[in-house]
Amino acid sequence: MNERKIVPGREIHVSNESFQQALVEMYQGEIFGEVLFDKMLTFFESPHEKYKIAVMLQLETETKARLRPALMQLGIDVAESEESRRIGLETATNLEGKNWSDTMYSLGELVEPYIDRYGHIAAEAPAEFRPLAEAMVKHEQLLLDFLQCEVSGSGSHALDRIIDQLEHKPPSLSFFSGLHFQSVNDT
Repeated sequence: MNERKIVPGREIHVSNESFQQALVEMYQGEIFGEVLFDKMLTFFESPHEKYKIAVMLQLETETKARLRPALMQLGIDVAESEESRRIGLETATNLEGKNWSDTMYSLGELVEPYIDRYGHIAAEAPAEFRPLAEAMVKHEQLLLDFLQCEVSGSGSHALDRIIDQLEHKPPSLSFFSGLHFQSVNDT
């Protein structure tokens, strides 16, 4: 069913309601990812591992911000779901205590199904939103590539590909490794 929404200064034709629902799913998925990676920062002591998690956190944050204008343009509520936050925290809690490789493997299993799912969404997205939907497929593929490379012990090149996608890039790993981080809970 084609639906017409009026947005100040512009009329938009939305090809179907399912795309709008999929866009919300993507957005809430980034909120889930933010909470997950934020919590995971407390799991590992290694500056290298913290750096990698912080890069994934930054990717989730920027991707969420990239989705928000499309939601607003379509008149969709951009409130962050408490359920997405809760599930992200529960998922992180279930990963706590695993070693790095097992954690990366588990995350890869979480991410992998979304590549196909988002690929189908991108193929059916209205032309105006197709580049955004295709960027979500790339986002998930970059994450999966990194996670799989980390399991095999060769994640640095895959991490660089994630960093290349960031608008706000972190300092280099060598700079980051020299810092001492004080938890906000320690103050």
